[in-house]
Amino acid sequence: MRISSSMMMIFYKLYISIILFSGSHTLSGSSATDSMETEILQFVNDDRKQHGLPALQLNAMESSLALKHSQDMASGKVKFGHDGFNTRAKAIQKALGSNEIGENVASGPMSAREVVDGWLNSPGHKRNIEGNFTLTGIGYARNKQGDIYFTQIFSR
Repeated sequence: MRISSSMMMIFYKLYISIILFSGSHTLSGSSATDSMETEILQFVNDDRKQHGLPALQLNAMESSLALKHSQDMASGKVKFGHDGFNTRAKAIQKALGSNEIGENVASGPMSAREVVDGWLNSPGHKRNIEGNFTLTGIGYARNKQGDIYFTQIFSR
């Protein structure tokens, strides 16, 4: 199933709305909202390039799901991990027609570089980063104590 450009615009607007109004990000400048996601994507794509793999394209729907999962972990609604992954995967499969879906999560007071380095030093996470995927979604949220929860979703 293919998604129309008007449907993608709806997903994009939803993603922007979630970021701007979720309260999960600290706004301190014009582009502070997405700098962490942008850096994670850049570091992941840098690694993929080193292995002769094509760059992943950021997908608004996947990013909104990744953000929601990070918010749920940060709030304690779900424990740290992959709770609800099957539901996220089914939503992506239905909306985008994706056949393969993966997910990485991380938690801690880390920079984007530290998150990606941690994933690259874990065989399962590295397999997702260097997997046969074309799309990705990235989201992070902080809890009241300042702990950061990261989610990256992969699909093709």
